[in-house]
Amino acid sequence: MARSVPKVRRKAERVWEPTDWQCIGVLSVLVAVFFSPFLLGRAFLWEDFVYQWYPFRQFAASTLAQGELPLWNPYTFNGMPFLAEVQTEVFYLPMTLLTLFVHGGRLDVFWLQLVNILHYWLAGVGMFMLSRSYSLRRIPSLFAGIVYAFSGFMVVHGIHQVILVVVAWFPMILWLFRKSFSSPGWSWVCVAGLVLGHSFFGGSPQMSLFLYVFLLCYVLFELVSIDGVRGLVRPPALTIAAKALAIVAISVGIAMVQFIPTQELSELSARAQITYEKAAEGSLGWTQLVTLLVPKFFGVSDAHGYAYWGPGTYWYYWETCVYAGVLPLLLMVFALWVMRNNRHVLFFGLFALFALLYALGGNFIVHHFFFSAVPGFASFRNPARMGVFIAFAAALLSGFLLHHFGEEDTSRQYAHYRLALAVVAGGALLLVLLLLTGSLDTVLGSPPQPQARILAHQEVLFALLFVVLSAGLLWLFITRALKPHWLGLLACGLLFLDLFRFGANHNTSPDDPADHFRRAESIVNHIKHEEGFFRTNTRNSDGMVMDRNQGLVDRIFTSEGYTPLVLRRVYPPAANMDQMRDLLNIRFFTDTDRERNVLTLRERPGFLKRAFMVYSTHTVHSEDELTAFLHSNQFNPRTVAVLEEEPHITLAQPVDAVRWQADITAYHNNALTLHVETERPGMLVVSEAWFPGWNAYVNGAQTPVYRTDFSLRGMFVPAGTTTVELRYEPASFARGATFTLTTLAICLCVLIAPFVRKRLSKTNKATA
Repeated sequence: MARSVPKVRRKAERVWEPTDWQCIGVLSVLVAVFFSPFLLGRAFLWEDFVYQWYPFRQFAASTLAQGELPLWNPYTFNGMPFLAEVQTEVFYLPMTLLTLFVHGGRLDVFWLQLVNILHYWLAGVGMFMLSRSYSLRRIPSLFAGIVYAFSGFMVVHGIHQVILVVVAWFPMILWLFRKSFSSPGWSWVCVAGLVLGHSFFGGSPQMSLFLYVFLLCYVLFELVSIDGVRGLVRPPALTIAAKALAIVAISVGIAMVQFIPTQELSELSARAQITYEKAAEGSLGWTQLVTLLVPKFFGVSDAHGYAYWGPGTYWYYWETCVYAGVLPLLLMVFALWVMRNNRHVLFFGLFALFALLYALGGNFIVHHFFFSAVPGFASFRNPARMGVFIAFAAALLSGFLLHHFGEEDTSRQYAHYRLALAVVAGGALLLVLLLLTGSLDTVLGSPPQPQARILAHQEVLFALLFVVLSAGLLWLFITRALKPHWLGLLACGLLFLDLFRFGANHNTSPDDPADHFRRAESIVNHIKHEEGFFRTNTRNSDGMVMDRNQGLVDRIFTSEGYTPLVLRRVYPPAANMDQMRDLLNIRFFTDTDRERNVLTLRERPGFLKRAFMVYSTHTVHSEDELTAFLHSNQFNPRTVAVLEEEPHITLAQPVDAVRWQADITAYHNNALTLHVETERPGMLVVSEAWFPGWNAYVNGAQTPVYRTDFSLRGMFVPAGTTTVELRYEPASFARGATFTLTTLAICLCVLIAPFVRKRLSKTNKATA
């Protein structure tokens, strides 16, 4: 007897579905629910958000509020470029707008966290719009938006602001690419290029590089899909290729105001070149593939503590998170099984596979190939960050399949779908059961502590629950036990429940970042009440008396900091610690009181001033020679300046002591003015970090600035009374700004041209 198949609706049947705005409203509500502790002021972001992003934004926003462009940061690492450090996001508009919320010189952390939260909304809405561009129904598109916005990758990188804000734009950028390809004219091309270029200001060159690779693959795929390889030279393919190249060219032009200064800084930074071993840090382990189904099987590292026992150290937990939810995982595999004729499923499935293999980093060959052969890839660590495209693909593939179930008559392929469900869900269920029974402990390892075993066991049980619920929901889709739109809403609810359970509590630290920086308030107040210009050493081998980036928050000069692109030359290799502290104008240093076992600040009597005169120079011709001389008894920073190029003036070393005075009369981030009096010509040494772009003007006339004593600035001044101005006027910024403004002007002309032509046409008709 033949098995009866449930009746299904036909394609012509009209079904209810929400409007686009209703779906966006649902996404807005879900974002508000997911992040409600932050919106209500009961929780705060943690880790790098506190140590890096909050100080960066505090300094940038408060500086802009004072009417000054934050080109230079004089408060950490003895001074270094600020805007050129791409992660400071000075030109990223959502961060720039935070300037409006500075009150009393302070930026409330609420506004910075709100910007982060709004990027989750952007990610979800962008994925919804992208899914709709593939003609998907609204509920499957809503499902895709939920997958991407709340995926494990997005949630665990909530503390890494620059990663979050860049990847949040990925769906919108691909949507703009598709819009520009399908629309006549070049207006959408300009919009796509502007948005793509602006996303670079978000501050993660690594994620921007990944995006360009993805877009290149997508465009090549679209070109071949039009009419095969032979069609590449035909007008439709050539038009798309021209538009794609124009978008990339516009984006590069827009980004130049940031890219050129960043490139200049990176060449002089400690991270200019890294080894492959360093680049492979943060690789996804083969055993961690189980976290696609059981995300916390190896423990967790979150705002409430570290209980991670998987490959690598504690931070591998968030760097290798590729979880997108149990239901999207099953739907993604199911889509690859039953939708072989959908070319978009093929592309996103293949790119997800590539992303997974690249994320394996040092555990597979793909990452090593890109590190060795493809420009740009040798500059970054954490290859598992490519896992964002697993979430990206899971979102779209899930949407494709849910739409397919709503459109197709499943009775025609009932047996085929049932077999696919049995294989996909059965495989996931079998894996979970093997984990639950410990059958895979010899392969995956066993949690080392009882508490970790309990957590792993608990997570496997949750995975089992969601596998069963997801399989049951898929069965309802196949059998059409309910109308597809109701099943789609159930799928959205089950997905959100899964991702909420996984990540809603991940970043909810009870500690306010502002309170973190107030812990050293007494020390900060003491330093700020001391007269003169001097630096403070804030840490030693036993710890820190204040945060490394406290200088940015409270505008005090420190010799430490926390930023990726720190200059290679920060601490001069002097003969002893006192000499190094003299060179860096350190008045207070961190010492350990062994009797009380506490850290304390000690003052150095007779510390070397921020600006001082010497009347003898010594030139070296290599870094080895420089280091040797600084270590020798011949070097005394109070009497001789060490240069690395032949000076344009030769000093006659005086026999007797020379009277001099050098006082800083005005100090700004990007400029300082000194009043100098000296009996004889000499070299003025300023204990500020040397960097290209610092120009000196003696009585208004420009004079060369020499890299002096390893990392300081020196310039010759004549005898008598002079006014010396030092200004940070980086040519790299000027060149970049020229490119960016020119590109922006061209785009604006293209965008307003249709309106001008339309207006002229109306005027001509009216006068005819």
